[in-house]
Amino acid sequence: MTKLKNQMTVVSDSPIFIVGASRSGTSLMQAILNGHPDIQTSGETHYFDHLRIEMKGREQQALSANDLQRCEDYFLALSHRPYGHSGDPEKGRIQREELRQAAHSVGEGADAYFEGYCRLKAFKARKARWGEKTPRHVFRITEILERYPKAKVICMVRDPRAIIASYREIASTQAIRVHNSGFDFERDPEHLPAIKRDRRRVNKSYNILIHCLLWRGVIRAAWRAQQRFDKSRVYLQRYEDIVESPKKSVTDLLNWLSLDFSPTMLDVPIFNSSFSAFNRHGGISQNSVQRWRKKLSATEIGEIQTVCGKLMKQSGYDIDPVRTPFAALGFHCLGLPLTVTRAALANRDRIANVPGYIWNRLRFSVGSWPPLTRSK
Repeated sequence: MTKLKNQMTVVSDSPIFIVGASRSGTSLMQAILNGHPDIQTSGETHYFDHLRIEMKGREQQALSANDLQRCEDYFLALSHRPYGHSGDPEKGRIQREELRQAAHSVGEGADAYFEGYCRLKAFKARKARWGEKTPRHVFRITEILERYPKAKVICMVRDPRAIIASYREIASTQAIRVHNSGFDFERDPEHLPAIKRDRRRVNKSYNILIHCLLWRGVIRAAWRAQQRFDKSRVYLQRYEDIVESPKKSVTDLLNWLSLDFSPTMLDVPIFNSSFSAFNRHGGISQNSVQRWRKKLSATEIGEIQTVCGKLMKQSGYDIDPVRTPFAALGFHCLGLPLTVTRAALANRDRIANVPGYIWNRLRFSVGSWPPLTRSK
């Protein structure tokens, strides 16, 4: 244990967190950062919005045997398959004793397991700086930055019309395009049924009005955090800027992180895409920026712009000259309680506290807030 603890000290205590709306480019940002010789960001743990809530009061306290088992199984399952894909704790790429030692090298409590898991991933990749990517942690930025005073948060921002077009494509597609994921189904054939179950969850969660409100909530949550913690700790990165001017955007971001640019950061894979096949060296493509124009109807565009228009303008997105679809908006508003309930039930395995989960998003989605200011 002492040997691992000494080895883990080479990993920096200045983590980087990637957050944002689903389908906003968080995976692209993770791939870009992981292309840097000093950075390794772990895949989605959902820790601050799931396990940490279950372990309230024990975040940095000694854990019971049952709590230790829960924390270990949670992170070991993530080392087997992505979050929500029914990973098996005994089949992961991290050993139980290895994770336990990594957690003990950090401290006590559930937080030690989260940090130990992320640090261990960085250590195995021979990287000096650890990080984590969970989109919905955008609603937990305060908890993250209070827990990690040296942490920095990158919030991805993307045109809500593009996000909703991408999300709808996944929700409406019946067949699973296994070549899009990069997963090894030959070694793990039972992974495919888990992905199909997750696809059904996405289908039940899709609702244009819900996604509009979530987008508003993401922008406002990021803005609120930036105002509270300063632009030196919260960076808003537009997806469109990354794909249209990758080198400049990445260089600006690295200046903010006090790191040097590396050309390997732009050699990123295409994965988890609604439209493109998996390609380990696909690079950064501009094809997805305007694709929503062919995928969304004028009514759908009008709905999105009516709900999100003010924040879209403040985020630098042009508004198309389409009519406000009052009938469609009224229909979706009337059905909102039912669709929220349906989505909550579909995601119940991912939610530790349903009322708190809904409220934490609703409070950022509605009301009037000061204008968004973007980091540069």
